[in-house]
Amino acid sequence: MTVGSLARVELACRDPHRQREFFSRILGLEPTEPGNALRFTLGGVELVLRPRGDALFASARGGEAGTLLAFPVADAELERWHRRMLTARVAVLDAPGPSGAPPRLLRVADPEGNVIELFAAA
Repeated sequence: MTVGSLARVELACRDPHRQREFFSRILGLEPTEPGNALRFTLGGVELVLRPRGDALFASARGGEAGTLLAFPVADAELERWHRRMLTARVAVLDAPGPSGAPPRLLRVADPEGNVIELFAAA
């Protein structure tokens, strides 16, 4: 028995529409449908923004778990992404180190505290 490739990630959100704005305006992802769609296609994986507290993601007691989503980017673009996040006033958790010094990555917090990691692809 084997498991196929990851097909979908559903991200629980207190405010899915605010999250949609972050993913589309800040990260530049295109929703799969026009309007207020809460779905994005990332390569072969679908990202779905889902309201926290619905039947699938009932609110957990004592805190909420966060998620880390990692995206490869060209090493040459990592500094531009860093400047974009600073300009947009996105909370930067880890800034990229000097060119050639591993690991080359940028970690930011989305509006709900999930971590978005942009890492230099080889």
